[in-house]
Amino acid sequence: MSTVEKKVKKTRLQDPENIAQSSSTGAVRWALPYEFLHMHSSAPTKITTRKPKDLKDLRGLQECTKFIINWKQQVENVCKNSRTDAGSSKDQKDQPSSLERSRKLILKWAEQLKTVDALFSDVSEEKKATTQSDNTEVDQRIIEWAKELQRITESCGLMREEILQALRLLELRKKKLMMTLLPFLEFITWSMLKEDRDSVSQLWLVTKQRTWKTETPKYIPNSVWDWICSASVNVMLDTMTNHPWLIVSDDHKRVQEAHTEIEVSFSAQRFDGWPCVLGWEGMVVGRHYWEVQLANNGYWRLGLTTASSKRQGRFTMCPEEGYWTLWRSTRQFYACTTPETPLPQELVPTRMGIYLDYDEGQISFYNVETRSHIFTFKGTFREKLYPLFAPLDGRTLMTISSPEIMLM
Repeated sequence: MSTVEKKVKKTRLQDPENIAQSSSTGAVRWALPYEFLHMHSSAPTKITTRKPKDLKDLRGLQECTKFIINWKQQVENVCKNSRTDAGSSKDQKDQPSSLERSRKLILKWAEQLKTVDALFSDVSEEKKATTQSDNTEVDQRIIEWAKELQRITESCGLMREEILQALRLLELRKKKLMMTLLPFLEFITWSMLKEDRDSVSQLWLVTKQRTWKTETPKYIPNSVWDWICSASVNVMLDTMTNHPWLIVSDDHKRVQEAHTEIEVSFSAQRFDGWPCVLGWEGMVVGRHYWEVQLANNGYWRLGLTTASSKRQGRFTMCPEEGYWTLWRSTRQFYACTTPETPLPQELVPTRMGIYLDYDEGQISFYNVETRSHIFTFKGTFREKLYPLFAPLDGRTLMTISSPEIMLM
């Protein structure tokens, strides 16, 4: 280690704001990313080769980074006290209200993780050793989480000064901030508590989709979204199933209502009542994800159906009949359950993400543009499932697409 590196290390350990960095408690060793130590330094570094950022953005990002590191320290302290009973009720009463709110949230989420982890203990074996490569990965995670946190708060219309107050006091008076910040904090808390970081996204997603209500959209953290998109599949439309009034593009990726009825060959799988078309390949076992662009703000139905479900005539499309779909008209938005589940109009997406976890018995729908959860069907599947597309008026154009990577 060079003399400069020794001085930097010594300074970091002595700085009161960086006490959380030297903690050895918890799943991993956390250190303030190197680039933030030199954020305001006048000495040139390699970082100057990057695209320059606005000073306010850099300061906001630095504050978000400090918040995450301090949150990590609180997680460690809460877990220490819960194991050793060192925190008395008097000590807790003497804590500032913001710390007490944080403590209660962390305890709640830690208990949830403990329960979930017991149910999914066979997902993977936890790692015991922390290596230099692990520390590098953790540093990168801090940066990524800080950027995500900054994006969340700014998307809620908070200025930098308001961000600081919201983070320090957890004053979640804004409904939008509460819907995004709390799920994000819960996810990173789970990540801090569990050594096997690769399984956290899976555990978090499976658990939350079982309990989420439909009143408001639920934010999906970046790491969880990446986990969803990693199940991307290439969906093609099957022209042996489309209704005669539906026209399918030559690349089998788009469908819309035709101007006149099309002459089609006979097929037992072809719809003749509802204007629907199915995906070419059935899905069984594992995870599958695809996206659909919904143009022109029309009527539509999207989801999945079984290989043996009814095709001919008009009938109720519900899980009991082998259909798991969302239905949208100009003034109504429903999950086609029995009875139907009304969904808020503000949840209607222009780009829909559909995620099938066959083994877990979950079919979930997401607003891709806002990265938020809309609705999840839960059940037990016993046969192949096929993607279903139904443009219900002449305006609606459906285009199947691959996931796009959102740059932070």
